[in-house]
Amino acid sequence: MRVSVFTIAGVYFSAMAASQKLTKPPLQPNLDNLKQGLVNNLKLTQSTEERVKAGWMPKACKDIANEEGKKPADFQVWKVKYNDDSPESFDALVKTFGRLPVHTRDYVRHVVSVPSAKDYAYNSDANVVFFGNTLNNLNVHLHESAHSLDIQKAYSDKQLSTSAKWLGAYRQDSAVPDPYSQTNQVENVAQNTVVASFQKNVPGGFSKLNPNANKIKNQYSTVIAEQKAGGDLLIPGGKCRKRLPNSESVPVGGTGQTLAAATIESIGDKPDMSIQDTTLEVLPDVPFDTREACNGTAFT
Repeated sequence: MRVSVFTIAGVYFSAMAASQKLTKPPLQPNLDNLKQGLVNNLKLTQSTEERVKAGWMPKACKDIANEEGKKPADFQVWKVKYNDDSPESFDALVKTFGRLPVHTRDYVRHVVSVPSAKDYAYNSDANVVFFGNTLNNLNVHLHESAHSLDIQKAYSDKQLSTSAKWLGAYRQDSAVPDPYSQTNQVENVAQNTVVASFQKNVPGGFSKLNPNANKIKNQYSTVIAEQKAGGDLLIPGGKCRKRLPNSESVPVGGTGQTLAAATIESIGDKPDMSIQDTTLEVLPDVPFDTREACNGTAFT
């Protein structure tokens, strides 16, 4: 079994506006027709990779492994540094995530890939977990990272999905992007972020791709305006300027307090996973978890 974790670098939704199912009809059956345009126009950022010392992994990743019924010792842990300074099957994960704009990646802490016969993903405390083939799907990378942008308050309206501006844009439109957007406003914002990214980065944009794009225009235009105010969060280019703190390194087989001295000696000293660049703004933690809405939901 090959399981991958790399460091890049819950709020369970209590607001009724964010958690209620939406009744407006979907504009499209899914967002598959956006994939290739996004892949073609969000270029891969080059990176260097370093295997983390065997026997250690970030605590958040170990917790996820245990919650998903996997053995932490089965995970390969890597530190990946993209050439725009955002430090984070493994190759597919790195290459797909590396297409996200750096200021989107700023708001993701760790990325985890778990083998599964079903394709789904979720975001827990800015740790994005991919199951099955979703690690290859740029739409899913954008969608799950969009939860971080929304709930980690990257936008000027802080949590966009509960803001008056967002709910006003939703009321003005007659549809939502696809059936998954109907889940609640948190998922609707995430799917509209995929649409907004296509609109801003692909020649002609979504408004050319779908002749009925005006039915959701107020929603994706609001995301575009908010990402602009946040510092071009969905636009490639620039350097890493903010980071969530990496979770501490813990031994794969147990906690540092309970491991025997001989075991500690065998796996070596605890690796330093802290952010080394003192010029970066360290973002505050905002605990959240989207697995209730995402877990078991298949992506195509």
